[in-house]
Amino acid sequence: MDTSAPSLILIVDDETKIRRIVASNLERAGYDVISAADGMHALEIFELQSPKPALVLMDVMMPEMDGEEALKVIRKTSAVPVLILTARDFLCDKSKCFNAGADDYLVKPFSIQELELRVRALLRRTARQFMAPRGRTVVNGPLTLRSEEHDVLWRGTSVPVTDREFRLLESLASRPGAVVRYDELLRIGWGLDSDADISHLRVAVARIRKKLESISVNPAIISSFTNVGYMMGDLTSYDEDYGD
Repeated sequence: MDTSAPSLILIVDDETKIRRIVASNLERAGYDVISAADGMHALEIFELQSPKPALVLMDVMMPEMDGEEALKVIRKTSAVPVLILTARDFLCDKSKCFNAGADDYLVKPFSIQELELRVRALLRRTARQFMAPRGRTVVNGPLTLRSEEHDVLWRGTSVPVTDREFRLLESLASRPGAVVRYDELLRIGWGLDSDADISHLRVAVARIRKKLESISVNPAIISSFTNVGYMMGDLTSYDEDYGD
């Protein structure tokens, strides 16, 4: 993944299986994902989500509001790239979607490899335009998070993280010794994504711990409180509290 580009992708499809398969593969490729089951929910996410999605993958035939109508509404306020994912392979359908403002069109069934290629191409094309504003620094002992540079540093060593992982780490590091509840972390990490639950949060925290451990940081600096949330300890005396 191009780390200079924003990585939050909105998947809009009324088929749960497709949403989950696409989300799983894109997350494995290093992107953050949020999803909606219909056009109305997609517009709600697009209005309230912060940061805004950098790319939208949109089905056409959906309840409540179809993809073409949702796309027209999005285009009134945003030039975010939109990739249509649909089983409709007629020229007239493609023409309607492109005239409504679509940037690309992929017919179902499609290969995940081709989808990832198109996603990367669209994000590269618009990366600078959709960079989220940043400007905060959080320090907890040897750990420093600089949101302007999107850096996570441990004693000067950079830890590569996704946008979502950065937001979760920032939330925990800014309140050392305090338990941050599951619902707050889900809101910070996934916004209005209706498919996100505690299992997604656990996977994200496990990835963060693994990345920290890869540079010899004790993963126990992030504690789990069952049925409550997560806590990052006060790392001021890290060597004494967490050293071997």
